Amino acid sequence: MRSWTHLHFYDHNLLAGPNVTALHLNAKGPLHSNDTAGLFGPLTMMDSPLTLEPELSSTTVGSAQGLYGVASRTDADFVELFNFVFTTDNAHRGSTITVLGRNSIFAPGIREMPVVGGTGVFGFARGKVHLKTHSYNATTGNAIVKYDIYVFHY
Repeated sequence: MRSWTHLHFYDHNLLAGPNVTALHLNAKGPLHSNDTAGLFGPLTMMDSPLTLEPELSSTTVGSAQGLYGVASRTDADFVELFNFVFTTDNAHRGSTITVLGRNSIFAPGIREMPVVGGTGVFGFARGKVHLKTHSYNATTGNAIVKYDIYVFHY
């Protein structure tokens, strides 16, 4: 039987500090003379905690594992591929939701990305993710992102 689920949590993408959760895989910088933003090309691997509240000390429900890279020569538009891996919530423990899509990280308001699959209780998942930056530190690159997931699954 097909089910519908709404999930809500925060992702802690930390590029600096004592508890780094994301790591650049290649050097940042322009690859072409027409790269006016100076952003195009970097890839970052992540394993970021997902918490119920924006504080890192709040209840952890899992992690976001995957990678993202800047896919635009003119803007901070990322292509992202990651799994939400649920580790502590008994109802969803061991299940995943897979997201693949474009994320314009500095766009105001709510952004949207597609859910393209899942495992466990989220088998054959399809849906969408609404995300909004809760906080961003331009010096460190650290960000906390609010996620609302709306997913159909079997």
